[in-house]
Amino acid sequence: MTSTDTTRSGGRPHLPGGARPAVLVSDLDGTLLDADRKVGERTRRALTAAVESGVHLVLATARPAWSARQVLLPLRGLGASLVSSNGAVTGDLDDPRPRRVRTMAPARVREALGLLGPVPWAVDRPSGRLLGPDWPDILSSGGAGAPRAQEVPDGEEILCLMARRACPPTPSFLAPAGLCWTSSDAGLVEVSAPGADKRAAVSWLLDSRGLDWSAVVAFGDAPNDMSLLRSAATGVAMANAVSDVRSSATELTAGHDEDGVAMWVERNLL
Repeated sequence: MTSTDTTRSGGRPHLPGGARPAVLVSDLDGTLLDADRKVGERTRRALTAAVESGVHLVLATARPAWSARQVLLPLRGLGASLVSSNGAVTGDLDDPRPRRVRTMAPARVREALGLLGPVPWAVDRPSGRLLGPDWPDILSSGGAGAPRAQEVPDGEEILCLMARRACPPTPSFLAPAGLCWTSSDAGLVEVSAPGADKRAAVSWLLDSRGLDWSAVVAFGDAPNDMSLLRSAATGVAMANAVSDVRSSATELTAGHDEDGVAMWVERNLL
């Protein structure tokens, strides 16, 4: 992919009658954030202009809310919605109080770990992250200094279970535990409650605004973004996206380290 925005549609959004998108949904790592895991100035300017023109911004990430808010400080004040922990928590970027939460009971998480086998694990809870005894420092969201435990304790519901596994499980592997899984990175299995996924969370937000997916343009790079790109009227994959995500997209744009989201917004919305 070159530094020039590339699309499969002649550069215009695939919305009914050529309509303008009302909602822009973007993943963070590998999509909106640059190689330094920051919101670049060009991206900040483009998204600010899009919001000022009437587009509602939704940031949808595997990061927990506390980590997402740290990297999204440049976008505060835009009235953006925040979908975090892969859809387990939905709310507003400017307000820490969640509006929608989907959690798992600790016993279900322990059951999922039994199905996954002996794997390094970590969990995100409303109160913060908890690391298993063998969990390595690999997450872009940080939290390496979080407390450790031998097993998932009772007492607090779980937002997301993360496990390192060389071979990904089948799509229905965790069905006996009544749970779902996705992945934001190779070798990482992210387990959530039913309904705790990016698409379900964004659907809830759209319903609350009287909108549907025909008004959405979505950006992503990883498997946990595929349902967003497939549902949106315009699904835009980054040049650095994995092959399955690229093939699921309506359009392609430059990579996250080339301000690919900003480039698309400038060309199509401003």
